[in-house]
This record gives sequence, C-alpha cells and structure tokens, in this order.
Amino acid sequence: MQQLNLITSSNKTIMYDQYCKMLIGHPYMLSRIISCFVEEAKHLSLDEIKKLIKGVRIGDKIVNPHFHLMDKEAFIKDEGLMCYGIYFYIDLPQIDQSTKRVYINIEIQNNPYTKYHLVTRSIAYSSRMISSQWGREYDSENYDGMKKVYSFWIMPQATKSKDGCINQLKIAENHLSGNYEEKIESYDKEEQLMIYLSKGHSPNNKYESYDEILMPIGALLNNTLNYQEKNEVIKEYGLDDEEFKERMRDMCNLGEILELEAIKSERVRNIKSIMTKLKMSFKEAIAFLEIPEDEVLELELEDAFNNDLKNKN
Repeated sequence: MQQLNLITSSNKTIMYDQYCKMLIGHPYMLSRIISCFVEEAKHLSLDEIKKLIKGVRIGDKIVNPHFHLMDKEAFIKDEGLMCYGIYFYIDLPQIDQSTKRVYINIEIQNNPYTKYHLVTRSIAYSSRMISSQWGREYDSENYDGMKKVYSFWIMPQATKSKDGCINQLKIAENHLSGNYEEKIESYDKEEQLMIYLSKGHSPNNKYESYDEILMPIGALLNNTLNYQEKNEVIKEYGLDDEEFKERMRDMCNLGEILELEAIKSERVRNIKSIMTKLKMSFKEAIAFLEIPEDEVLELELEDAFNNDLKNKN
C-alpha cells in the first residue's frame, strides 16, 4: 500500500485500467464472454472453452495451439496506429470436427460521453481486425480465408436506464429483389456488441438476461464496491482462483487510493475557491470549512507543493 501511495495519480489510473483488463482477460471471464456471445462456441461448455484458453502444461511449459494473444498495437501503412485493450484469436472446434478461428477484441470504456458514437469506433476496430488479416488469413487469391471478428465494448459507467442493455450489430442479408440467399459464412464476418452496465446496480438484483456474465463483469468494474462485495459476487458465480482474487484485491486497494485522492483534490479546490472569493488565508479557509485536524497537515503539504510547483513554472 505504501508503494502505491508513492506513485503519481496518472500512473495509478493507468495501473487501475491494467488491473481491469487483467481481470476481464482472465480465462474465467473470457470463457464466459465467449460462451454467451460467440456463435461459433455455443455448443461448447464453459470448461471446454476455458481449457482452450489455458492450454496444456507439458513439462515446464504451457502449450496452447488454440489461443493466441495478438499485439495490442496494430499499425498498417496509410491506416495509422490502433491500440486495443484485449485482443486475441481462438480456434474453436466444431460439431462437424472442423475448427473455426475467430478474432476477438474487448474494450472497457469508462467514459460514456465521447465526442463520437462508440459504435462507429467499434466498427473501425472491427474493420482493422479484418484488414490486418491480409497476407495471414486471406489474400487476393483466397478472400474466403477471412476470419470472423468480434468487437466487445463494455461501458461500466452507463446510466441506470441503459443498465443491462446489450446491443448486437452485425452484417445481415436483405433481399431487395428475388429470394436467392447467399451462404451465411460468406458475409458473417463482423460483429459488434455494446454492453452497458451501471455502477448503481445492486449485486443483490439479478439481471433478467445474461446475468451469468453481466453480474460478474459489473461487480469487477464497479468502483463503488469494495473487495469483500466483489469477492462475494465472483464466488457465487463459480470463481475461486487465488491469483484472480489477489489481483482483484490489488485493484480494490488502488481504487480506494484514487478515490481518496479525488476527495482530497476536490477539498483543495474548495479551499482555494473560498480563499479567492472571501479573501481568506489558507488556514482561515480550513477553519471556515471545519476540516478535521488529521487532514489539515496533508492539505497544507499539498498546498505548499502546488505553490512551489507554480513558482518553478
């Protein structure tokens, strides 16, 4: 905990985001996401999907021919650089003994108020995932080698009215004339899923649909729940992994520090506002706001630090 306190706020925020990605990217969570939403895996059990993700231990090494993490930074000439949150492909065995490879991208979007529609960004990510397969999965001689891509967007800070909403967007065939049908595998190559969750959702209230995935994701990414509350949820939904819980505990500790820093920063802003508007000294403003004595020293140190930084600039 002391080490976390020494890290700057910006780096703590980056670390917190990384913890979120590590937890959502855990085989337990990935297997549930794939089981719920990936059509090519509907016939597989959770344990079967989890085994595909984890691979097999041979001696001191883990061998995994079915699951591969892709480079999070994808650069294509004339298309620019795109950075993914979680990006991988998985080979899914089918009932007819064949195997289907799908590429999956998962993004956690904490800011629901962007200048653009997140759906358009999701389409851009999916399109890049397809174009980056060129020369590896398909080329001008074999476009049929193109593999299907899924782009999942999780919004854990959505409004209550959107809580539990899941929007699926995919390519569909529309017969404008006649009734000839294309083979679905020829155009079913891209799918986006927008998942909306509210931090105001109580862990005691089950979701009407897809509760088996929405509740664990919602609990993990809900920054108003403490470690014990998160742990009760994931245990109820079948996860009892020590490594996972340890990472979750670290994330909760870091989240508490970030929350305290946010409260302290807000208090400092209020103090400075009082000082400006009422022409008070720092100590007079603290007394006016009746700030507890155990917080005064920290606030004085922060104020001195800010003044020193301002003078240097």
